[in-house]
Amino acid sequence: MNRLNTQNNFFYLFSALLLLLFAAAIVAEMATELSKELFLCIIVMIPLTSIYTLQKEKKSKQLLWGITGLVLLFSLLDHFFSSKTNAFFILTTLLVFFLATFITAVRRVLFEGRVDANKIVGSITLFMLLGLIWTVIYLQIALIDPEAFSGLDVTNWKEGFSRMAYYSYVTLTTLGYGDILPKNHIAEFFVYLESIAGVFYMAIIVSSLISLRLNTIEKEKSGQ
Repeated sequence: MNRLNTQNNFFYLFSALLLLLFAAAIVAEMATELSKELFLCIIVMIPLTSIYTLQKEKKSKQLLWGITGLVLLFSLLDHFFSSKTNAFFILTTLLVFFLATFITAVRRVLFEGRVDANKIVGSITLFMLLGLIWTVIYLQIALIDPEAFSGLDVTNWKEGFSRMAYYSYVTLTTLGYGDILPKNHIAEFFVYLESIAGVFYMAIIVSSLISLRLNTIEKEKSGQ
């Protein structure tokens, strides 16, 4: 793969998030201790990938280094002293990371540069980040209330990550298969918020990319 730069950075981040989702599927399928440990290693690597791919400012990098350290710390605690509290803290740090990465990536995709293959992949990466943000929120709700979702048994968040990500993306795209359903009002609140976000994301991202492309064409014409 080519050297990392602003013309291919989103390819790296997209690949890292795809690897995370695939690893989660393996954990759900195999449910072995080795697969869970590898999944945690990938989770620790994701913030590091974001640091180098999005070229964040100094304060943002410090935040992501802190998140990486916290994920590693709580993962070690969870390995030796497994508890819902440790799991909740891991998920909280992941939520902060996904939110911070999404906000930074939005600026890179919607307000900077010209529309090219990297920016298209960046828009897909934003969509993946949206789904992961709600995946973590749903996992936190399920940890607090194991009966919050029907058709879903989350006894261990690592094993339930893939199934919850599946539900998140189904909701984000408003497919609504109905195999998993929210059963309390808090869960319902976040579910319909995600549906709204999914619909508006499609409209906003398409219009923004078209606008960027038109601005690029106008600049190229004026420069001739």
